[in-house]
Amino acid sequence: MSTSPAKTLSPAELAKLEHAFATDPASDAYRPLAEAYLGMGRFMEAMVVCKKGVKAHPNRPDPRLLLARVYAEQGKDKKALEELASALTVAPTDKTVLRMTGLLQLKGGEVDLGTQNLLQAHASDPTDADTLAGMLQYKVEPPRKAAPPPVLVEAPTERVATLQQNGAAGPELPRRTGQRAMMNGATSSSTGPIPRATGQRAPPRPHEETYFEESVSHAAPVPKSKGQTAFFIVGPVLAVVLIGLLAWGQYNGKKQREFKKDLSEAQRALDDDSFASYQRACAEADAALDVDASSALGQGYAAYAWAVRWGEHGGGDDALRRAQEHIALGKKIGDPDSHLYAADALVKLYSGKVTQALTDLEAQVKTLDEQHRQSALLFSTLGLIQMNTGDLEHALESLTKAQQLSPSDPRIYSIKGNVYRRRGEEKEAKEAFATALKYKTNHPDSQLGRAIIWSEGEDPRGYIPAAHVLSIFIDSEPPPSPRQLAVAHMTRTLLVARVVAAARTLRPDQARALAEGTRLPSDSMQARQEIQKEDSAATNLDGTNPELHLLRGHRMIIEGNLDGASKEVRDAIQLDPSRALYFVELARILLQKPDGAKEAQDALNQAIRTVGESPRLMFMLGQTYRKQNKPDEALAQFRKAVEVPRSKNPDARIAMTEIFIDKKDFANAEVQIQKAVDELLGSPGSKLAEAYVMSGRVQEGKGDRAKAQAAYEKALGAGADYAPGYFFYARLLNGGDANAKAKAKVTAVEYLKLDPSGPFATDALALAR
Repeated sequence: MSTSPAKTLSPAELAKLEHAFATDPASDAYRPLAEAYLGMGRFMEAMVVCKKGVKAHPNRPDPRLLLARVYAEQGKDKKALEELASALTVAPTDKTVLRMTGLLQLKGGEVDLGTQNLLQAHASDPTDADTLAGMLQYKVEPPRKAAPPPVLVEAPTERVATLQQNGAAGPELPRRTGQRAMMNGATSSSTGPIPRATGQRAPPRPHEETYFEESVSHAAPVPKSKGQTAFFIVGPVLAVVLIGLLAWGQYNGKKQREFKKDLSEAQRALDDDSFASYQRACAEADAALDVDASSALGQGYAAYAWAVRWGEHGGGDDALRRAQEHIALGKKIGDPDSHLYAADALVKLYSGKVTQALTDLEAQVKTLDEQHRQSALLFSTLGLIQMNTGDLEHALESLTKAQQLSPSDPRIYSIKGNVYRRRGEEKEAKEAFATALKYKTNHPDSQLGRAIIWSEGEDPRGYIPAAHVLSIFIDSEPPPSPRQLAVAHMTRTLLVARVVAAARTLRPDQARALAEGTRLPSDSMQARQEIQKEDSAATNLDGTNPELHLLRGHRMIIEGNLDGASKEVRDAIQLDPSRALYFVELARILLQKPDGAKEAQDALNQAIRTVGESPRLMFMLGQTYRKQNKPDEALAQFRKAVEVPRSKNPDARIAMTEIFIDKKDFANAEVQIQKAVDELLGSPGSKLAEAYVMSGRVQEGKGDRAKAQAAYEKALGAGADYAPGYFFYARLLNGGDANAKAKAKVTAVEYLKLDPSGPFATDALALAR
């Protein structure tokens, strides 16, 4: 494919193009702007501009052709072909569209279709240099001129005339060189040579003449043997059978090729992990099963695609029914694919049977492990279920195994990002989502995850990119699922609340720049109207989604409405009481209320009665006792949390350590914090940094300054953004010599940069002075 070289634009030139497009989006201004973005490698912006060009000019091939180029530049040939197919519906003879279609098809192995489209492009303009170059590249021969019809020469009739004069009767035959022919029904009164009409014998012609005379010299036909008779009867039958077998073989081979192609397309669609790709996966898997319904792989693909569409995209009862049908058929076939096990687990999870989903899938993973078979899909699905039960440590463990088996799967990193988000580890969550987007530029769940992280955070620097991502996401084509769009609209309400809150603390010029960058109002009245509009859009799209209530609750926390926030989370629990995470969210909100600890305790006890003794629920219950100044009851709950079989709960161990420090019980404190560090090793970040800080505090309590300093330095190495590490290290250094005191001031300043209004800000300010 030939593309003109992109001219490097200055910022002023690019701004001029952007202004022209913003001023009149329905004009042709989309084209130079999209080409500029494409030349700069800014594929997301180019795609958005092209799609708006398609909307503005639905009856022209140009914007779709340009969009196809954007996809092709990213290696997304299938999406490019989809756009080209749409372009051909409005311009079926456009040589550029035909050429690009043919070249992409030939590149993808569709030789017949690609050759046909390339030849059509050539027929529309035989002198087009780009088309000729493409034909040369793929060795496509141009059509040749038709050969002139053969000249028919009438067979000589001289010998036949001679025969007729001598009384020999028979059909008029052409003469054949080097072949034998039978003259059925010819008779002769003599066995000698047949005289010519003149009475003189002509000299025989080589081959042809001799054989002719030889064949007519027998007065009687030669009788056929039984073998010959059988051959003439059976031969045609065998020929028909062989032709039939050959035709059947060709037909069956073609169907098998179609079957393999459909399965391959279904697999590629599943890997894309988007609403549109799951729709494609369902269609491709169903097409494969039309050819071979006994395929366990086909049943697994179909079951998984329908299960995700139902559980994660709000597909409705029909999607659930289709998933269950394919699961049942796949189990009957035997030796099911991992997609079938994953589909079965997802259906149970989203049906509220979380414990059964977890138990069954853990057993299946263990069975496969004993057979030395491991599946990234099953580990990632197990991590997703463990996240929903509140077992965040084992969820990370499962997802890490999945990542090792399939290091470029964006779905794994996206789930991992959500686990970190629920652990309160924003930096690690952002990194996980960014990694997912590295492998799939427009991965929907990762885009949403990053937008939520930025919108929930208190750093205004994240609000502009959050607004940009949400704007592109909502307008993207093909559109996300209604469920994903609903989450995006509700996240915008959260972002509006953040912008309004930030505007109160920023200088007027900063607040104005923030409002302009996000294109969201900072005025309270206008913000309220915007929030109502976005909230209504989300509710209309997916009103029964409990996640919307959680996001609405988070917004109310920003607005200072803790009672409203707790009510929203209770509504989420009412919609789906099987998810322990919702009860954890409720407890977190209630613990922020001055008198909310007892209410949080009651909610968590209800959760334990409903979903069982999840380690996360018991940890949160321990926190409620701490808030009520009941350390012994808190310790009992934390011990229960870490004593669950195969439990990894460093949060509970860190909390126990803090209680033991308050009790001056440094021996038990050291045991618990060392176990916490061991559980967190291999996953550096703020959580490991917190454990090292607690270890340093234990060593300080024991009077071992050297070990305390080593622990604090490890904390800074594990999590450079973990602010408390700088404060406790500065406090330790302040008790040393002059050099240590000077270093303490610098370290305290670092704390204040990271958390200027944090719990240690006053003491850090004193150290910095």
